[in-house]
Amino acid sequence: MIYNIFYDTNKNINWCSSGDVTAGIISDQASVGLSHLALDLAQIPACDDWYINNTEDGVVAYHSFDLTYSATTIALDGTITITGCPASTEIFLDNVSAGTYSSGDLTLTGSMSGSFQLKFVKDKYYDTHQQIIVARNS
Repeated sequence: MIYNIFYDTNKNINWCSSGDVTAGIISDQASVGLSHLALDLAQIPACDDWYINNTEDGVVAYHSFDLTYSATTIALDGTITITGCPASTEIFLDNVSAGTYSSGDLTLTGSMSGSFQLKFVKDKYYDTHQQIIVARNS
């Protein structure tokens, strides 16, 4: 089936239709910054799961993080090493940005006890979360 896909400059899909799309609709969408692509696909690409490829002639599925944690529970002043984090990932600790990851292993030190929520966010990836527990005693 032919799907008409409208997407922004970051190649994020804003909306799709299997119905007829007129030149007027394409022009109206272009005036608000959306490009148009008509593709023959097996199913409509969900806006939150797909994006337009670099050559702008196909769709690509969002990626999932493949993170590995040395531990998820540590003693106070202990460390956790996280591997597999792609560059340019923004990391949040309890919903507050802790910065953007660049390269290498990520090592976190448990400087206060409690339960903490890590969130990893990167364009064209599904967000992922991990609870980390820092215990007062091991």
